[in-house]
Amino acid sequence: MAELLFTTEAFQPQGLPTPNVPMLLDADMRLIEPACAWLLHVALVRGQTRSKETWRTYGEVLYDWWQTLEANGWAWDKVGSQELIAYRDRMLQGTSNYTGRPYSRATINIRLRVLALFYRWCAASGLISEIPFSISDLSLSRSRPTSFLAHVDAKGGRQAANELTVRHTRSLPRPLEPATIRQAMANMDARDRLIVEWAVTTGVRRLEIAGLRVTMLPDNASAALPVVPIRLNVTKGGKVRQVYPPLPLLDRTRAYVREERAVAVRKARKRNASYCEPAALFLTEQGEAMTPRRIGAMFTRACKKANVKATFHELRHTFAGTMLRVLQRQSTRAPELNPLLALQAILGHADLETTGIYLRMLANDLSTVETTIDELYKGLGS
Repeated sequence: MAELLFTTEAFQPQGLPTPNVPMLLDADMRLIEPACAWLLHVALVRGQTRSKETWRTYGEVLYDWWQTLEANGWAWDKVGSQELIAYRDRMLQGTSNYTGRPYSRATINIRLRVLALFYRWCAASGLISEIPFSISDLSLSRSRPTSFLAHVDAKGGRQAANELTVRHTRSLPRPLEPATIRQAMANMDARDRLIVEWAVTTGVRRLEIAGLRVTMLPDNASAALPVVPIRLNVTKGGKVRQVYPPLPLLDRTRAYVREERAVAVRKARKRNASYCEPAALFLTEQGEAMTPRRIGAMFTRACKKANVKATFHELRHTFAGTMLRVLQRQSTRAPELNPLLALQAILGHADLETTGIYLRMLANDLSTVETTIDELYKGLGS
């Protein structure tokens, strides 16, 4: 069966280390050339896709597709609509091997769209004579609310879509209630509690938390300032931005570096004399850098143990909703402040329409957001 591996720092095209590029190998450990060629194109040539998380997603989609090809005896360049329909229906009716839960329609559509990108590139590169399924330019469903920024939609309200994708209505972000977050944090250790606090007080993603470095922490934050800006270099899409953690959170984080993190480093050095301390802020008990997947798995385990339903990304939704509400309040005293534009900059969204969904979230969950402002943030900030 196919294997999914990732390049290391030793992979240096044009003399530059390029780790984390996904590579597919067959059962004989040979490169699966069409898949690897496209993944290298995405990582090294196509300038629009600089996020390593996007590279991983593309690699995982092709990995799952190649396993499906092998399990069914299909040739990758001989498949047609019927095989793609069978693949789609298997996901609709089955469960994920990774989570054990049914596939979401969003996940299914992402996989089909990635396959569409792959086969279109193969056709353009002359690897196949034609795309194995039709690509059409479909209008957005009339059942979907009109975008509040439709007047600036460069595509005229139309999006490219694979005809095999399933109908999917995007749900509104869900802010977490303070009690839910407290329950999830109840049995966490100091490191995991800090990770959750960083997410819910700054809106950072898993990728961005994993990208935090010890050297980013200010040595002596001014007590006169409520927050100190931290520059994020590892972000979704590679767009550098700043976040503003509260001073008490920075104090607790520095204490973690002096205590729990230092213990993990000492133990790792005792086990292995050649151990090299990672630059990452948050480490595992073995002294390894916490990865985005480990961060997500940690929060999932904690929620399951606490018997609460929550996802790590909902911590970011909670921050976004409460920050937008705070900015709206401030705009009554400072009319020049545009709450939505300010939130877009804080969250690092490339598209204002993405940020705008939080306006609808406030309309639906204003009481939860107000409670979070009054209860949770005062508690975490103290």
